[in-house]
Amino acid sequence: MIDVDREQALGYRLAGHHLHRRTDALTALGACGIQESPPGWGAVALHARSSDPLPRGHEVALVNAMRKAPHHVPRADLAVFTLALVPPDEGLKGFLGSLVTKELRETEHSLRGAIDLVVDAARDALADGPLERDALHQELRERLPAELLSWCRGCESHHLRSGLWRGLGPLGVTEMPAKATWSLVQRPETDLDQARRELARRFLRCFGPASHSQLASWAETSPAHARTLIELLSDEVEEVRLNGAKRWILAADRGLLEAPRAARGVRLLGGFDPYVSQPDRETLVPDRALAKSMFPAIGRPGVVLADGVLVGLWKARKKGRVLEIEPTWLGASPPDIDEEAQAVALLRGCETARVI
Repeated sequence: MIDVDREQALGYRLAGHHLHRRTDALTALGACGIQESPPGWGAVALHARSSDPLPRGHEVALVNAMRKAPHHVPRADLAVFTLALVPPDEGLKGFLGSLVTKELRETEHSLRGAIDLVVDAARDALADGPLERDALHQELRERLPAELLSWCRGCESHHLRSGLWRGLGPLGVTEMPAKATWSLVQRPETDLDQARRELARRFLRCFGPASHSQLASWAETSPAHARTLIELLSDEVEEVRLNGAKRWILAADRGLLEAPRAARGVRLLGGFDPYVSQPDRETLVPDRALAKSMFPAIGRPGVVLADGVLVGLWKARKKGRVLEIEPTWLGASPPDIDEEAQAVALLRGCETARVI
């Protein structure tokens, strides 16, 4: 078993995320999906990985995926980032979350029974085509028992419980063809076992060396299901030691871990970028004070990478057609971020950037 240090692990992950060198858009999206929340930040994350714009059309889908958050993924990989996340019935608590599980225990419905009712209702409601959010909620209200609905103070109406609503993406039922609009998913034919193996591969390429509990956290699934996903790879994986703990990598990638590819250039990443949101925060940010600044309860800052190294944090605010970017540097020699700031400004709907 080899020992891996922090620099090797982060260098490996940077390459897995294509942050060492830009690639084509579909390859970047297919690494581990790109989160589209907060809205509009998916394009910023893609820019850090590719010079291509965010693809439009049938080859890419926006779907609730890992942690039930909206992600851009290649359509060919839909099952990898949705159905493969869902555990068998005994692991549904880890998939739905403790709050929804607790709420459902107070009803006559089992977790599987509630899921089946919601899936059938959504498929029926969307059978004639896409629906905007409010229209879909109304259709679901008409089809579901009251105990599966919760009161929304803002709307002064009942909605399907959030964990069940957002779970329709991973369950392979819905995708989002337009803003705040849902339709039945258009997915290629799928071998579920192969999709599960591929999910584990993608995770380990982007976040390895990693544990099954980190996979469970990233995917928001049960630890037992995450363990099974890695076990499905059989002799494709091997154990290494990172910070004294046993972790998994793909055996074929051992050379890339021992001698990571050098990262070049400056990248401005949003606070919810997949690389920043990696489940192994301790390796990404060993310094507790810095980690506290990077991951506050609200208002996450972005991250500045220079040649793959975390060198600063940044916040942005719009002032008319100008995006003001305020960096906080962690070292004495800050890099020039003007070019990347301008690109981010355009992606955020501004005409120019001003670094202050």
